[in-house]
Amino acid sequence: MTLTTDRSEAATGTDRHSVGYGFPPRAALSVAAVLAVVLLLLDIAAAVDLDVAGAGVRAVLVFAGVLTLPGLPLVIALRIPGRALSAILAAAISLSVTVLAAQTTMIAEWWSPLRTQAILMVATLAVCLWTWRTLPAATRSGTWRLGRRTWTRSRARSLVALAVALALFVVSAVSLDVLRVGRFGVIAGVDAYFFVGLALLAVVIVAALGARRLDPLVLSVSTVLAVVYNGMLVGAATGETSIPTSFVHRGFISILAQGHALPDQIDARFSWAGFFSMAAHVQTAAGLPDVTGVLVWAPLVSGVVMSFGVYAIAIAVTGRARLAWMSVLLYHGFNWYQQDYFAPQAMALIGYTAILATLLWQLRRAPLPDLGQGRIQRVLAAFRRTPGRVPGIGAGRTLALEAILVVIVAAGTVSHQMTPILTIVALAAFAATGTTRYRTLWLAAGLIFAAWFSYGATDFWLGHLQSLVEEVGKVGQSVEAGVGDRLSGDPTYTRMQYLRMMASGGFALVGLIGWFVWRTKRTRLIAGLLCAAPFLLVALQSYGGEMIIRCFLLASPVLAPFVALTLAWVGHRIDMARRRRPGSSRLTVLTSMVLCVAVFAVGVLETTNRGLNTAFEASTRDEVVLTDEFMATIPPDSLVMSFSHAPHSVGIRRTLDPHGPKFAFIDSYPCLNNIALCTEQRDPDFVYITNQGIQMLVLQYGQDPSWLRQQIDEVVDTGRFRVTVNTPSVQILRNVKNGPTS
Repeated sequence: MTLTTDRSEAATGTDRHSVGYGFPPRAALSVAAVLAVVLLLLDIAAAVDLDVAGAGVRAVLVFAGVLTLPGLPLVIALRIPGRALSAILAAAISLSVTVLAAQTTMIAEWWSPLRTQAILMVATLAVCLWTWRTLPAATRSGTWRLGRRTWTRSRARSLVALAVALALFVVSAVSLDVLRVGRFGVIAGVDAYFFVGLALLAVVIVAALGARRLDPLVLSVSTVLAVVYNGMLVGAATGETSIPTSFVHRGFISILAQGHALPDQIDARFSWAGFFSMAAHVQTAAGLPDVTGVLVWAPLVSGVVMSFGVYAIAIAVTGRARLAWMSVLLYHGFNWYQQDYFAPQAMALIGYTAILATLLWQLRRAPLPDLGQGRIQRVLAAFRRTPGRVPGIGAGRTLALEAILVVIVAAGTVSHQMTPILTIVALAAFAATGTTRYRTLWLAAGLIFAAWFSYGATDFWLGHLQSLVEEVGKVGQSVEAGVGDRLSGDPTYTRMQYLRMMASGGFALVGLIGWFVWRTKRTRLIAGLLCAAPFLLVALQSYGGEMIIRCFLLASPVLAPFVALTLAWVGHRIDMARRRRPGSSRLTVLTSMVLCVAVFAVGVLETTNRGLNTAFEASTRDEVVLTDEFMATIPPDSLVMSFSHAPHSVGIRRTLDPHGPKFAFIDSYPCLNNIALCTEQRDPDFVYITNQGIQMLVLQYGQDPSWLRQQIDEVVDTGRFRVTVNTPSVQILRNVKNGPTS
C-alpha cells in the first residue's frame, strides 16, 4: 500500500512555522473566559437572591454559555482548523456536556442547576488557562475580511439590499393573519412585500455566489436571512412558535424543572429525557418561569448552527468554498421538515452533523493508504485500512478528539430515540470502508445505546416491546404511514402534499446525479453511504408515521453538497456552450436572470411546503395565554372535552397532579361524525375548542367548517354549556349543571 493525499485539498498558504485554528485562539479563549466568569458571578448572585441582571439579559447569557462553553476552548485546545468545523463542533460539545451534566444530576437526585452551571464554568476556566499556556507562539486563522479595503461598493449594495429584504419581511410578517390561513398554507396569506423581499434576497445570493471573489460577510448575512425567511415567518407574525409540539416540550421541561426527577410511565419521551433535562437546567439557571419566550427563536438558532455543519461537510466533500456556500443555501432551501424547533431532534441533528463533519475532515486531510488493484483486493484492504493522523494533530489530540465524539454520541443517546441508531450505522460505514482511525467508535456507540436502552428506556420498551418487534422489517407499513396516511382529508390540501414529495424526491435525485458525476473525491464513497444510511431506518419502525420525513431530514446535510456538485456540473456545461457562441454577454445576462428566477422559485416552493400546515399548527398569543390561565384555574378532577389536540395544556396539572383535569378527545369516527352528540354523552365539565383543532379536522379529516361550527352551536344550544372564553383562536365552554358554580 502507498500513502496518498487528497488532491482536492485547497491551497491554504500554510506556514510550517505556525499552527492553524478556526478562530483566533487568544481572542476566542478571552471571550470564553469572560463569558464563564460572568455566568459564574450570575450563579453566585442568584444563590444569594441578588438580581444583578435583567431576566432577558441573564437568559441570553445562559443560552450563549450552553452553545459555546466548554466547546469553544476545547476546539482551540484540540487545534481544530476551519471556522465552520470549529463552530459546529464547539456547539455540539457544549450542548452535549450540558445534557450529560443535567441528566446525571436529574437521575442521581443532585438537581441544582446553579451549582451545576458553576462547576461547568470553573471547568471551562481551567481549560481556557491550560490551553492559553500551551498555545504555540505563531498561530494563524482565516481572515474575517472586515478591513477598509474589503468594503467595496458591491458589498455595500448587497448589504443594503439585504437590509431592505429584512424590513420587507418584518412588514409582511406583521400583516400576516394566521387565522385566515387555509388549505393552501401560509403562502396564500403573505402579501407582496414578502415576495419582493424574497426576490431581493435571491438576487443578492446569485450575485454573491457568482462573484469572482466570494464575500463571506455578504454570504453569511444572506444565509441568516434565508433562515429567517424559511423558519421565522409564522413566529414573527404571532410572537409564538409555529410548532404546537413545542408547547408539549414546554410542559415536559416544566415538569422536570419543578419536580427535579424523571416521572415514571407518563410519556415515552421521558425515556430519552436528556434534552428536556438540559432545557430544565437552562430554564432554572436563567431564572425563567418557563421556556415560552425561547421557543420562537429555536428555528433561527438551529438553522444558523446547522449552517456551519453543512458548510464543514461540503468543504470535505467538494473541496471548494463556493460549492460549500451553495450547499448551505440549498440545505435551507429544501428544509421544509420543521424539525428545527425546540426539540431533541434538532439537538441530535447538530451532534450527528458535527460527528460527520469531523470524520470527513480527518479523511480529507489525513494520509490514506491506497487500496491497490482488483475489486476483491480493494474490498479486503478497506476492512484493514487505517488512515494516518491529520498533519499537525498529534496522537494525544487525536485520541482526545475521539473521546469528545464519544461524549457527543452519549448525549445524543440519552436525548433521542432514532438518531443514535443512525450514528451507529454511519460510524460502522466509516469503519467498514477504512475511512476513519476510530475503527471501534461504532462499537462504543452501540454499547452506549444498548446500555441506555436497557437501563434508561425501560419505561418505553417494557410497554412497547411487542409493537417494536412487530414493526421491524415492515418497510411497506412504514412507507404507508409516512406517505399514504398523509394523503387524506381536504382534497386541495392533499394535492398540496405532492409539492413536498416533489421537493424531497427531486433534491435526492439531483444529489444522486452529483454522486455519479463527480468521481475524483476520496470522500465520495463514504459520503454516498452516509446519504443512503438514514433510509435504512425505514426497516426498523414507522416512528409514528414520521420515519420517511426523518430519513430525508437526516440525509440532507450530506445530500446538499452533491446537489451543489450537480448544479456546478450543469453550470460548467452551460459556460462552455456560452463561450462557443457569439453574443456571449447577452447569454450571461440571461443566465443570471434565469438563476435569480430559479432561486426565487425555490424560495416560494420552500415557503409553501414549510407553511402548508400553518392553519392547524400556528399558535396565537391569545391561545397560549388563555390556555395557561384556564389550566391554572380549572377546578380539581374536571373533565375537559377537547376538539382535537391540546398541546398548550400539557404541564404539571395535566400530567402529575392526581386531582388534575382529565382530557377527552374526538378519538373515534362515530364521535367525529356527530361531535355534538359525543360531547353530550361524555358530559364534560368544560369544552375546549381552538382554531388549530377546527382547522385540523377540516384539512386532515375532511370535515366541513360550517358543519363544525353548527356542531359547536348545537352544544351551546342545549343550554347545558355557557361560553366563558370566546376569541377567534380559542373558545371555552363551561358545563352549568355539573361544573363549578362560580
